[in-house]
Amino acid sequence: MPDAGPRPPDPSEESIRDPLLIDCLLRRAAAERSLVAVRLPGPQAGMTLILGIDRESGELLIDQLAPPEADEALRRTGRLRARIRVNGAEAEFEAEVAGRREAPGGATYRLPLPSEIRYRQRRGHHRVPVPRDLAVAVRYVLGGIEAEGRLCDVSLGGIGLETTAAGADGLAPGETIERCALLLPDRSTVAGPLEVCYVAEPAPNGAVRFGGRFTGLDPRDRRRLQRFVAALERDYVRRRSPGTR
Repeated sequence: MPDAGPRPPDPSEESIRDPLLIDCLLRRAAAERSLVAVRLPGPQAGMTLILGIDRESGELLIDQLAPPEADEALRRTGRLRARIRVNGAEAEFEAEVAGRREAPGGATYRLPLPSEIRYRQRRGHHRVPVPRDLAVAVRYVLGGIEAEGRLCDVSLGGIGLETTAAGADGLAPGETIERCALLLPDRSTVAGPLEVCYVAEPAPNGAVRFGGRFTGLDPRDRRRLQRFVAALERDYVRRRSPGTR
């Protein structure tokens, strides 16, 4: 928005344009009642909540802004920039008001679902747990030998896995596994170099859990990973708010 001025590039930021993933990120924010920080043209700023998402109309419903001065500014300008903490990261988008409805408990606003969300990941950001019964295998090459593990959690940029393969306990943060492949439930594969970020102490049964971030996924694999994360998010939201449309 014009009042904010140009922002410097952020290496931790990516633009998400996949409608399915955008829908799931906003549904999680709604399910968790995440506060939405709103910037408006001029000096005004406020807070609100996402009340719901209507996929059929392609609209997002938000509560009136607090304080009242911010709500009045939104009524005048009809434009906003929203920032939400979701999945342990920051998601930001811009929107124009499509409609306003007065009600006894206060006003609500309808916004078109954003076509793009800027998503800034932070170190230690939340990952979506992968149910054990999904049994997503991970195959990687370590010391010239192919090894296999079980996917434990996944995010837009990385994974956590558990393995009993030899040599895993010798990994160190900063080391790169040249090829790490996820074998997804739809039989597709996501593969690329994985930079190791953490290695846990071996469990009593000898299993080692480690995680890392992908550093060179091609666009097709990145889209596959986004859709897999989105599917897990849909399941999470369904469990948390079964009545959500």
